[in-house]
Amino acid sequence: MKRLLSILLIFMIVITGTISYGDSINTYIPVVLRENLRTYILADFETGEILEEHNINEVVEIASISKLMSYLVVMEQVSKGNVSLDDIITIDKDTTKIKGSSFKLKVGEVFTVKELLEAAIVISGNDAAYALSKYVGGTEENFVKMMNEKAKEIGIESAVFYNSTGLPIPEKDVQNKMTTKEIFLLSQYIIKKYPEILNICSIKSIEQIDRNYFELNTNPLLNEIKGVDGLKTGFTNKAGYSYVSTFTIEGKAGESKDQRLIAIVMGAKDLEKRNIMAKILVQYGIDNYSHKVFLDKTIPLKTLDFPKGHITKVDVFPEKEFSRLIKNDEDITVNLHINENMKLPIKSGAVIGRAEVLENGEIIFETNVLIKEDVIKAKWYIVLMRYIERLFGRGDN
Repeated sequence: MKRLLSILLIFMIVITGTISYGDSINTYIPVVLRENLRTYILADFETGEILEEHNINEVVEIASISKLMSYLVVMEQVSKGNVSLDDIITIDKDTTKIKGSSFKLKVGEVFTVKELLEAAIVISGNDAAYALSKYVGGTEENFVKMMNEKAKEIGIESAVFYNSTGLPIPEKDVQNKMTTKEIFLLSQYIIKKYPEILNICSIKSIEQIDRNYFELNTNPLLNEIKGVDGLKTGFTNKAGYSYVSTFTIEGKAGESKDQRLIAIVMGAKDLEKRNIMAKILVQYGIDNYSHKVFLDKTIPLKTLDFPKGHITKVDVFPEKEFSRLIKNDEDITVNLHINENMKLPIKSGAVIGRAEVLENGEIIFETNVLIKEDVIKAKWYIVLMRYIERLFGRGDN
């Protein structure tokens, strides 16, 4: 039965490109992921809140996901002024011997640091990453030491890097590794500190006609799901097929804000399963989560009536704003406690009540409710005129 549901769900996503499901399928999605991946996570980029996860504390081989740390180490040296993105690197013989995904570098060719960073991230060029490691670190060994030191500095304790590329080292039977939770923390750290990586990740292909070189971005969802703009893929036989994706869920004016999530799938058995499972996880995030605005200082909570005021209708606003990433079926409400019998005059900025945000009946946030304009007593004859108009049905106040 589980196998059948897996096939049906995957077929639905491949054919329609969306996930439309009732509660039963909704609760089943994590099972599908667990059956086809070693570990996965879906988390909020801004706060780090984990939305969906499986085995995220298991240490796994990370293959070319390693190049995210290589990128970080290079950019740290750029920010310190030790390296420039415009620096020229001349390719040596050792670099051309690097195996796996390749930028097809040749001895004597010259590239900028920026060009090699793009090749390492966009097409996962192992030779490009290696060339950068030698230039920035002096030797790859020194660069790897910088990678491991940076990992510890940002709180990634289980990470072990043996090289700059993520390639296996057969003679030692070792590969770069860390937990999926730490891959999320690394991705979050890089995007926050160097958001320009998203511009690199969004490059659809690298073409260099003079070198007869063309390669598409390895990101399988870049042009398939709106909002996807990163981040990195990886594969070795031992690591399996992996993918770090980041994407933005567009907000709706007055209702929700744009929201960035990070979805990571590690250890898929084949490329097709990785891509399908990644699509499931990303689409699940898009369909089920939003950053909802509950209190906005520019949007009135209520309009109060002041029949004896110089103005008869006045909007009231929250003193503080509150918004949060929520699952769309979460029970979150806003309660207002307004003193509608306040005596005039009332000055702008006066507190006239409280607004409470409740989750499952429990208060999770509260703030004052303010009036933002002066309300003074109207002249007696104006009040009388309003009364007469209402009496004869002509007044709209």
